[in-house]
Amino acid sequence: MSLVGEERRATCDVVATAADVAAFAASVGHTGATRLPTTYPIRWLTRPEVVKLVRKLAADRPESLPVHEAQTVEMLGALPLDTALSLVAEVRRTDEVHLTLDVVISHAETPVARLHAVLRLVP
Repeated sequence: MSLVGEERRATCDVVATAADVAAFAASVGHTGATRLPTTYPIRWLTRPEVVKLVRKLAADRPESLPVHEAQTVEMLGALPLDTALSLVAEVRRTDEVHLTLDVVISHAETPVARLHAVLRLVP
């Protein structure tokens, strides 16, 4: 059974702790940076809630690995540290070999970041 056209959604809470941000910044060569690396929110694409959606929509191709083909991160405001944020992920199976992820991260119902990723199912 093909899963093309199927869509799933998940919501979870995330927090950007000062320690996590510092570790992420160091891992991408921003040691001593005074601002959050723009790419920081991509780390939340590995949240169990998001991974579960990807697995469900790739279930008809169990031999395949979802590989990032493209992604964008759009910061809409300051990402507050040590504060609960809401992550809403929508994953769609767009064709036989692609999934798209659209994620909105909000603080007090105000979006602070949007992520878009295209995954290719590689055998």
